[in-house]
Amino acid sequence: MINLNVNVKSVSNRQNRIKTVIIPYDENIDDVRGLIEATVRFCVDGYNERRENSELLKTLSGIEIEDKASQGKVSFGVNYGEKNADPVKAAKDALEAFSDGIVVIFADEEKLEHPDDKIEIKKIQSLTFIKLTMLAGRMW
Repeated sequence: MINLNVNVKSVSNRQNRIKTVIIPYDENIDDVRGLIEATVRFCVDGYNERRENSELLKTLSGIEIEDKASQGKVSFGVNYGEKNADPVKAAKDALEAFSDGIVVIFADEEKLEHPDDKIEIKKIQSLTFIKLTMLAGRMW
């Protein structure tokens, strides 16, 4: 296993910074598709675990309420749905978003272009995933 630093942008106004999360990757990953699938699997597993182990009673501090309000939704972070996230569907959606240019991935300073491009995971020190959004207007 190789541990890579993955840069994550925090949406909160108070914490308008990029934080680093360490994600373990299999050394046998040799293309961008495998990298995306492994990242999604790690994130889905964490999401499902948090969903199953969420606290029933939780209070929010004033700062947490302000941060969540600035994001547009004040909640306890509990998923009230009945199902866990599906890692296969999530990986498919992530690959489609990458192929459509909605998500951009940088390995160190190099932009990854196509799902089938070869990579050397042992040489990568950090990953950055960026979700692009349209600023205004419609596509059609």
